[in-house]
Amino acid sequence: MQNTQNEASQKLLASKFMSAPQVELKELNNLFFELCYKACNLKCKHCYIEKNPYKQEKDFIPLDKIKNALLQTRGENLSSIYLTGGEPLMHPDFNTILRMCLKCSNVTVMTNGVMINDKKARFLRKIDDENTNETIYRVSLDHFDELKNDEIRGRGSFRKAMSAILNLAKYEFNPIISVCNYFCESREELFKGFYELFKKHGFEIEDINLKVMPYFEKDDREEFIEDFDFDKTKLDCSNSRILSINGVYSCPALSNDFRARCGLDMSNYSKRTFLDTRKCSKCIKHFSKNQANDFC
Repeated sequence: MQNTQNEASQKLLASKFMSAPQVELKELNNLFFELCYKACNLKCKHCYIEKNPYKQEKDFIPLDKIKNALLQTRGENLSSIYLTGGEPLMHPDFNTILRMCLKCSNVTVMTNGVMINDKKARFLRKIDDENTNETIYRVSLDHFDELKNDEIRGRGSFRKAMSAILNLAKYEFNPIISVCNYFCESREELFKGFYELFKKHGFEIEDINLKVMPYFEKDDREEFIEDFDFDKTKLDCSNSRILSINGVYSCPALSNDFRARCGLDMSNYSKRTFLDTRKCSKCIKHFSKNQANDFC
């Protein structure tokens, strides 16, 4: 009896995968570079990347892999390049990579801010001034309450992120606060809290300065997608790809997940992806509710 139930369950699961909706990449507008996967100077409890708590890993993408990708995508209509991780500023060639990418497109750096002190922010302004394209910094700060943020990201992370944001603003960047909505609060409540927090420091944020992303449980039991009535063209996988040390993937949230692998490099990769993971389901539900995907 138990074997029969297991077989039926496996068949149902297989049918869900077979019927998963497909998304075609119509145009590559956003190119993500995962400069490192597990290398990070924080150990956030909500991070989807499994790390060794006792060992600092160094898994930086080779500089040549970035150079080749920029050459291979020269004919694409890129509107933005994203540098992500792990913590991208830990890459030993970060400054070189940033300069290379700025010659091709606007660049968004997704960082926890730990390494951005006054001197670093001043140097980043110098790099930005050397180029016609713009650098945007997205600093992770998950709550306007210091205790709540540090409960998630670790003691002292709130003050380091705040320092980074204010240092960037000092040197005329317009930093974006990237929030993982761990406590499932409304965007209105989060915006009000962050607005009041930064107003005290002389930095008045606007709606564009806040990006709120849903929290993904590591063992989330979200159902697979059954309702196909959504606008696929608004999803990241319809206009984006991410290159990691292991190859090309359809979505930043699924980087290094074999189900989202599209190819080895940017010279030849699949333009089609299947929405067959629980993260896909969560993403679509978030998108449908908010009418916008806040990752890009």
